[in-house]
Amino acid sequence: MKQAVGARDEESARNRILSVAATCFAQRGIRAVSMVCICDAAEASPDEIRRHFATKDDIVLALLERLQGLGLGSLTALTPETVADFVCDRMRCWRATGAANAAFMLEAVAEGARRARVAGASMQAVVQERQALVALLQAHLREVQRFLPEAEIRGRVFALQCFVEGVVLRAAREPDMELDVVRESVQRFVAEVVPGFESAARSSGGFAP
Repeated sequence: MKQAVGARDEESARNRILSVAATCFAQRGIRAVSMVCICDAAEASPDEIRRHFATKDDIVLALLERLQGLGLGSLTALTPETVADFVCDRMRCWRATGAANAAFMLEAVAEGARRARVAGASMQAVVQERQALVALLQAHLREVQRFLPEAEIRGRVFALQCFVEGVVLRAAREPDMELDVVRESVQRFVAEVVPGFESAARSSGGFAP
């Protein structure tokens, strides 16, 4: 029993450090934040921080790993509704529990150009997400009995990633963006990109040629 309580306490302390660090990184930038800054903000001793994270890069990588679970790769279906639900749920989450997550993602992208470990982790997350989306699109194509060349499948997945990333960036800049507008835009885009939903795209207006 004591071991279980101790493990929960350790996990709680680790999550608190990560949450505080994410806020610090989002507000001041990863480069400007030192381990001392994180200790002060978390009201923790250096030894307590090092018990969980040996370096600042370890904290950044842990935050990236935690946010990977919020990526498109976690989808189980590739439909206009599921993708729109995913994007809107992420925006609600950031608004309710920490817009620092969205801001941290922007900062991590910029920092990835300067820190090899961060860049490697970010690229790995993107590749894993792309592989998961390709598999989802291939499964959908089999279900609707449609065929697309492999290159086109990857191209459409790339377009989807770029579009959703753009929505995330816009959400970070405009935290009060109306979710109904986001939902409609995402649904229209996915209906254009994923075969089998053309009628839905036409009924909602689609995009101008």
